[in-house]
Amino acid sequence: MKKKRINYQLILSPFISQLGSAIFLLGLNWLLVKATGDTKLVGLVTGIGGIMYIVGDVVGASLVDHHDRKLVLIACDALAAAACLLGAWLITPANPQTWLLIFVTAVLDLMTAINYPAAKALTPDVIAPSALQSFNAIANTAFSMASVVAPMVGGLLLASKMLGFQGFMLVNAGSYFVAALLNASIKAPRFKPVQAKSHLIGDTISGLSFVFKSRQLTELMLALGAYNFCASGFLLTAPFIADQRFAGQPTAYSNFLLLSAVGGILGGILIATQKRAVSTLQLYLEQIVLALLLIYLGFHLTHPLWLAIAFISGFFDSQLFSSLSTLMQAVTPRPMLGRVIGLIFLVFDGVAPLSNMFFGQFIHAWNAHTYTVLGVLLIVVFSWLAWQAVRNKRQQPPVTDD
Repeated sequence: MKKKRINYQLILSPFISQLGSAIFLLGLNWLLVKATGDTKLVGLVTGIGGIMYIVGDVVGASLVDHHDRKLVLIACDALAAAACLLGAWLITPANPQTWLLIFVTAVLDLMTAINYPAAKALTPDVIAPSALQSFNAIANTAFSMASVVAPMVGGLLLASKMLGFQGFMLVNAGSYFVAALLNASIKAPRFKPVQAKSHLIGDTISGLSFVFKSRQLTELMLALGAYNFCASGFLLTAPFIADQRFAGQPTAYSNFLLLSAVGGILGGILIATQKRAVSTLQLYLEQIVLALLLIYLGFHLTHPLWLAIAFISGFFDSQLFSSLSTLMQAVTPRPMLGRVIGLIFLVFDGVAPLSNMFFGQFIHAWNAHTYTVLGVLLIVVFSWLAWQAVRNKRQQPPVTDD
């Protein structure tokens, strides 16, 4: 089968499912707080959902390498839709059952975690190698667009008071049903695994062994882990700073999130339209520039600079995220791609709760200097990675005409 430069189903499917999920979570959080008058249940539901992301990374890493990847995508969307339909049928709107909300959210997060490595592993089978960087950037940008559109759509639905718990679950079920249909229409060669049977522990060990034997993959894992540890702290700090330092600006936090999302979209568009391959050195240097800006922000916090760095952070982060996915696809054999992507993103997802627990203890005391700490951490890790990238480039044999 001839590979193409674009596949609209692989772009629209995650966009639609993410849009439905984001609208669902927005409505769920608001309705839970309204129904219970507290945020404890919201924290419990989302916390368990976060654990399911980590479980999904491990399960997906094995599952994707032993089953047809297109069928995995369809199955994930179908199960997510079924969970939402079951939740809409069983929910008691006046007194929502905790176990049911946890169950639905856990299934959705588990399916999302498995869906990601399946989609990224399927991509090289349908997209031409020369177009991978551009396609990954377009797909990630579309995914980010869902996070921008969802608050507007969800806000209108909440304001209209047209939907309750059942309505938001049905909206999400519909989004996953459409995503399943889109994935079913993808024209892709049937994936034939090297090993028919999956062994979770053995696959995890073999996947980690493969990653650690590759210096490039190990560095990519460290880069994504360090990035998300600091990005999680950066996002956690934002509402505190908005409340404590910019309380006179009621839209400060929403503007911060909007500018970060817009920066991410523009960064993705730039990668998508750029013909030259992005080097890891460029990505690492961009994070060092962001680190220096954060250190400066820690000592000279102003509202305009705070918003500007939100935009710059979103711009740089989207380039890092899109490009590292392409690099993983390029250096990993097809039979191992699910395991490698799943396990690397296990580190990515796993550091987020650690970051939230760590920075959550100190943001109140550190205040604006939380940004200083984040900047120092980024400089230490990405300076070492940049040095490694320069050294690796110097060690490469020169290209000859023979």
